Amino acid sequence: MSQGEMPAYQRRSRENREKIVRALDEALKEKPFDQVSVAELAERAGVAVGTVYQRFKNKEALIPVILEIYRARLEAWAQGEGRIEIEPKEGLRAALRKVMRQAWTAFQREAHLLRAVHINARLHPELVASDEWDKYAKAAVAAIKTLIKIFEAEVERANVQRATAFAAYVFNSIMIEKGLYPDETPGSFFKPSGRAFADECADMLYAYLTLPEA
Repeated sequence: MSQGEMPAYQRRSRENREKIVRALDEALKEKPFDQVSVAELAERAGVAVGTVYQRFKNKEALIPVILEIYRARLEAWAQGEGRIEIEPKEGLRAALRKVMRQAWTAFQREAHLLRAVHINARLHPELVASDEWDKYAKAAVAAIKTLIKIFEAEVERANVQRATAFAAYVFNSIMIEKGLYPDETPGSFFKPSGRAFADECADMLYAYLTLPEA
């Protein structure tokens, strides 16, 4: 249970919590978190405003809950449709494209959730554990490290550890900038999206990893 959330002991309380969370999920697909009022959440959920405050101390108390939803969906995706089979014979470039396409598709689908957390965790750092972002960064490092190991014959970077860290940094930066703020960052100058965008990013990482160090 997150900070600011009241314990739900009765079935009705748990059901109301789920209604509120679902209402917030839908609202965030349409507008930023700061434009979603408690009154709107109550109306969407079909409960009284007072019921929302019975479950959550304030609207900001929903931020950790949003992150919980995102994490649960990401884990379910990774165990289901997001599972990727990498064939060594297909080559590093094709493998990078496959990984980037899958990751970008999943990220876009849930960007409305992560955007709300990303903005508000900086406004209210006490609501999100400091190591939460590290988990996602480490996951990217692990994925890149696995690919480099499989296709090590193609990788020309002498310092593999540094190359892995840099490739993961680029990967995460792309997701945050273009994925969360497509109209507010330099990413807005590059119009392609979807599969075309994922392939461009994969090719950039491929070029970097296969370029011999001077």
